[in-house]
Amino acid sequence: MNRLRIVLSSAACSALFAIAGCKTPASDAAAGASPASSAAPAGSAPAVSAAPAKPWFSGGFSGQYEAKVATVEIKVGAVKEWTKDDGKSSSGPGKLSLQIDDAGQVSGTSEGAFGAGQVSGKVEEDTLRVQLSPADDAGLHGVLVATRDGDGFKGSIEASSGDSLRVRTAAIELKKLPN
Repeated sequence: MNRLRIVLSSAACSALFAIAGCKTPASDAAAGASPASSAAPAGSAPAVSAAPAKPWFSGGFSGQYEAKVATVEIKVGAVKEWTKDDGKSSSGPGKLSLQIDDAGQVSGTSEGAFGAGQVSGKVEEDTLRVQLSPADDAGLHGVLVATRDGDGFKGSIEASSGDSLRVRTAAIELKKLPN
């Protein structure tokens, strides 16, 4: 009888060992990973992924310009009033303040020689293109095109009155504002 108990006991242990120690391929797939690799050390926090970096152009920019009369070639048949522009109106200092979001959308304001107004546009890669829209009929409409220069932009503004009788140009350098 003792011998029967030893054989049964040995068979039971072998069966338990086989069940506990061997996994089928289906049970491995259901588990997804081995117990050793899926267990996290006690007290450790899950890994936090780093926030994506903001584009270099994201943030505020400011720049000043000095508007002057743009050269307009006057030929036969040209608008006679261009010769009458003494350059005093819409010339002189001005300022642009821009805000550029992470997608490159530009909004802002203008003040000074071109008149008070709104600025809107887009940054694509290293090029800034914006439109200046005056707040009233006395202001100038304009276009600013600038390229990356360090952390800022360098470019020029071409502007004119609604009737195109006052035509102005200005160089501008936009500096990034501290956050």
